Amino acid sequence: MQIGPCPSDIETRLTTCAIPLVQDVKSMQRPAHTFFSCAEPWLTRRAGVAHNGRTAAGLLFGFACLLVLTACGSTSQQRVLYQASGIQVGIMTDLSTDEHAVPPVRNRHPADLTPRDIRSLIGSLEVSGWSGTMIGLFSTPQPKPMFTEAERAELAEPLAAAFHEATPRERIFFAIQNPDAPYDTDRTSGSLFFRDDYLHVVLTDHYAFLQADPGGGEKRDPRDTKGMKLWVAGAAGAATVPENKEPHWTAFEKVHISLTPVEVLAGQRVPQAATGSSRPQVPLPAAGQPALKADTAATNATESVNDLRLQMRDLTNANLDLRSQLKEQSDTIEKLKAEFEGLRNEKKPVTSKPSSELKPSRKQTTP
Repeated sequence: MQIGPCPSDIETRLTTCAIPLVQDVKSMQRPAHTFFSCAEPWLTRRAGVAHNGRTAAGLLFGFACLLVLTACGSTSQQRVLYQASGIQVGIMTDLSTDEHAVPPVRNRHPADLTPRDIRSLIGSLEVSGWSGTMIGLFSTPQPKPMFTEAERAELAEPLAAAFHEATPRERIFFAIQNPDAPYDTDRTSGSLFFRDDYLHVVLTDHYAFLQADPGGGEKRDPRDTKGMKLWVAGAAGAATVPENKEPHWTAFEKVHISLTPVEVLAGQRVPQAATGSSRPQVPLPAAGQPALKADTAATNATESVNDLRLQMRDLTNANLDLRSQLKEQSDTIEKLKAEFEGLRNEKKPVTSKPSSELKPSRKQTTP
């Protein structure tokens, strides 16, 4: 059975609706501009064929292609800029940006930062978490550096170059393999982006914390964050972002933190600035510097002694608590033993009486 030609009024409506739709979507989706530039004249030619009495199958196929191109243009795209030594750095589309918002939500990219600044910023990040699901119930996870010294040295230049190349609608992503288990699925991965006065850091996984085994050969739930939490070491600490400037975090971006780069970098440069400014302004004698160093050493020694005392006191209290618990358990065991012995003593006479009564009766019955 053949499909007859569509009425001219339906063809006209489809044609007048299809071409503006292509133009609107083309203006909204920047990455797919080359595809739409080819799709528009092709769809126009198909519409002309429909006006000539052909079937509407070609026009419907054009709508299907249009939907596919629209879906491809709206997804997040990424490109790798650096890949070596198990480390990958690149740029990806930031879906939290919004050009149509009032005011528009854009990232502060490109950003001119030196590799030294990048190394200082990522060096202030710490992470805590646990492997599996049971360890966190018995101990409090302690923060550890998010990147090792070797990883910070390797990431500094690629991240600086990526920030210099990124656009206001993009963010930087990274992925680091476990150097001890390069084929393991646990990797340190996440993203970074500057917005307003803050540097936002997202952590999706870390190879220091093993994933929980769901059993049955199933893959790990991507929402399992391993109890990870980010910290900022130093005096600056984590930044408190106002609600109107807080990024729109997705369901897979639960582990994130924000910091103020100016404060973090200034806090790390304070000792150098103070040392440099004291030389021209305060000309100390030759014996002044050793005295200052001696005072600093004495202060550090006093703080160390106080910390040791606090640790010893905590250990002593913990030891006393364990002793009291052990004593209570010993008392409970003794009580249970006494009750058990009492039950045994009560049961012994009951079993011995029938045997003592049966013995004489047997002797009397024998001739």
